[in-house]
Amino acid sequence: MIAELLGSLVDVEIGFVYVFVNGVTYEVNVAFKTFERLKNEIGTEVHLYIFHSITDRSQKLYGFLDQKEKEIFKLMKSLSGIGEVTALRVLSFLTVDELYNAVVQNNRAVLEKIPKVRGKTSEKIIFEVKQNIKKFESFLSGEETSVSSDNNQRELSVLALVQLGFDEKTAQKEVAKVLKEKGMLETAEVVREVLRSR
Repeated sequence: MIAELLGSLVDVEIGFVYVFVNGVTYEVNVAFKTFERLKNEIGTEVHLYIFHSITDRSQKLYGFLDQKEKEIFKLMKSLSGIGEVTALRVLSFLTVDELYNAVVQNNRAVLEKIPKVRGKTSEKIIFEVKQNIKKFESFLSGEETSVSSDNNQRELSVLALVQLGFDEKTAQKEVAKVLKEKGMLETAEVVREVLRSR
């Protein structure tokens, strides 16, 4: 089992980073906020804490910049019906504190701003976190909000445009232009404004 990787960052793309260690390049699944932090660090040394997922069909590595992020991921993916993909998607855009508040307030709208988290998926997340709320509360005292609310909205908008076929640089440029002209908007409104202007 692989627990950590320390090596050269050779490539970065949305959802993945590639780390060269002792003659082997490892493909590592990462959260969107990790991609944002590493996308300009190609060629530098990177240290990732790894969750090594092994199933009958495949092996996958999930990478995190600190041990606490890894432990939160392990807690999320252990919840019934959530799984690794959804856990990583949620943790791409919400801190544990933000997730906790959304669950306590029964605020599905916060979760549904995350791409591909809709309807029954958001309901399932809220239900399962509520069933395990004490475990999440144990993380809150030392949890730091690494991305501001405004930056979350910006990143969500960029990711939404990328999923619609925009390249990342164009998406970032278009989002920045809309936010400069219109101020902070919801993700769907930003996307609408971008599409309307093209």
